[in-house]
Amino acid sequence: MVKPSGSRCSINDITEWESSTMLSGLQGKTVLVTGAAGGIGSATCRRFLDEGANVVAADLNTESLSFAESERVRRVDVDLRRAEGAAACIDAAVESFGALDLAFLGAGVECRAAMVADFSEAEYERVFDVNVRGMFLCSQAIVKHLQASGRSGGILMVSSIAGLTGNATTSIYNASKHAVVGISRCLAREVGSQGIRVNVLCPGMVDTRMAHSLEQSMGAASGLEATQVRAAVEAGSSLGRYATADEVASMGAWILSDEAPYCHGEIFTIGGGMMA
Repeated sequence: MVKPSGSRCSINDITEWESSTMLSGLQGKTVLVTGAAGGIGSATCRRFLDEGANVVAADLNTESLSFAESERVRRVDVDLRRAEGAAACIDAAVESFGALDLAFLGAGVECRAAMVADFSEAEYERVFDVNVRGMFLCSQAIVKHLQASGRSGGILMVSSIAGLTGNATTSIYNASKHAVVGISRCLAREVGSQGIRVNVLCPGMVDTRMAHSLEQSMGAASGLEATQVRAAVEAGSSLGRYATADEVASMGAWILSDEAPYCHGEIFTIGGGMMA
């Protein structure tokens, strides 16, 4: 449909055009976004709001959410490393919007760069508590809600290209992201016949705070400046740059929309050619 223009354009014309440019199946749905205060999380919340969805924005502290207040947003300050935290997200969705339909599970933490022999048990526990335990508990709570309500739905777990590869000095992070891929693939086998689609999204380096932290840490471990680390990463991408948070959000919205009804149990990478 051509975008309406000119003095004779009516509000109905504009509304019809705007509706035709939106992804199908998201308008009026309720989406849980975890890690909502992060770069990718905030961009994802904004994208789903633009698509007409209701958003439950969950993080440890949602005060820093970088998008406008809306009656279609419910903020939840929650610790997703505990089952009660995941349950609180479901409760918030039901209380505010009647039910939960979709989930973009993006909560995660990085770790410092170090050799396997040099990591502490505390560092291991911190990363796996958030990246694996939190992902598992959220997925479990969402599936139970959808099954109990007899609703179809979709879950998109955010892993990383690090979850498909091995890198020196980032073993704990890589291992946690490999676990996310494993959880998603097993869950997909379990619930697909119930109308619940499960997929995993694996971004490469995205221009966010986490990426900048990794640049500093990897540089310190290898005797390089952070700018040198970034240059090396960009050189490994065919596009020669990092992804933007908006690009990741757009792909996530498409996967969870009705535009991708046969995408289930899939691993989607968004790495600018890093995996080519």
